[in-house]
Order: sequence, then structure tokens, then C-alpha cells
Amino acid sequence: MKSQISTNQNDNNEKTKNSYGKIYTDIEFLNSQIDLVCHATEDKSKILDSIFKILLIPQEKFEETEYEGHWGNKILKLTAILNKKESLSLIKKILGAISFVERDAILNNLENHIDEKGNLFLRLDKQKTCKNKISLTENEGIKIKFKPNKNKIIELKKSNRIENEIYLLYRRLIQFSEK
Repeated sequence: MKSQISTNQNDNNEKTKNSYGKIYTDIEFLNSQIDLVCHATEDKSKILDSIFKILLIPQEKFEETEYEGHWGNKILKLTAILNKKESLSLIKKILGAISFVERDAILNNLENHIDEKGNLFLRLDKQKTCKNKISLTENEGIKIKFKPNKNKIIELKKSNRIENEIYLLYRRLIQFSEK
């Protein structure tokens, strides 16, 4: 009896592992874009070092655009474009690190995180990232846009309701990402 229970648990664990893996093959991102603002009072290298440590995105990926603030202070906009593989790694890392409460908040407000083109938007707390923690925020922070491959979704779902299919795939991705 004990070995039968053990076998059933192994089967369930294997099914769970396979379903997690399937989640990441159901949706494919063409790319993702990371944008953040670095004010004159902030240490750009510290922020970029933290992003590398926690998200594994090297400083070389970021392009700088310099602006002048309202009071004449220097403001940098840092932008990085990630390819398919890097985007998948990033979404896994974020969804695996956020708290249950944050995951639930995304699910309850998913329509606020998806635009009309099906792009998924998340914002990470810049200060917490500098403390080696991944956490979401509604305020200014590290803005990330994930651009899905709609052809993959059409191929998988055989549907013309792209927005609904994207919505359902994102719900599944967020709900069942490994912690």
C-alpha cells in the first residue's frame, strides 16, 4: 500500500512538472523591453549592477538617453531590448520570485497589465531591486513590456479571438508559474 501511494505521488509530481513546462511553451515572446529612469540623485551603476545580479541582464544591454529635468537636473532613461530566450528567462524569474499577494493582484487586475495588442506590462520596484528583491509596484520603477508572438497563439488555439486567448494564456502563465 505504501509503495502504491509513493508511485501515485511521483506520477502527480511528474504531471505537475510537465504542466509547468507546457505553460512556457504555450506562450512565446518575440521580445521584451525594459525601461527605467535614473535621476541625478541615484547611482546608475548601482541600479544596473542590481539588475544584473537579480535579473541577469548585463549593463551592456542598456542604451542611455539623457534628458534635462524641470530644475535643470540630469535624467537618464535606460532601455534594454531582450530577445525571445532572454524574455522567457526574465518572465520565469519574475513570476517565480513575486509573492502570492503580488501574483493575485496581477490576476485580479490583468486587464490593466495587457494592452490592445496583447503586450504584457509589469513594473518592478527599483529600490527593492537594489536590495536584491523582486517586487512589483504601481509607481515609477523598472517598466517591462513583454511582446507575445501572436502567430504561435493562433497556431496553438486556432482562434480569431486573439485578445481573449492572450488573456487566458497570461492567466495560466501567472497562476501556475513555479515559485
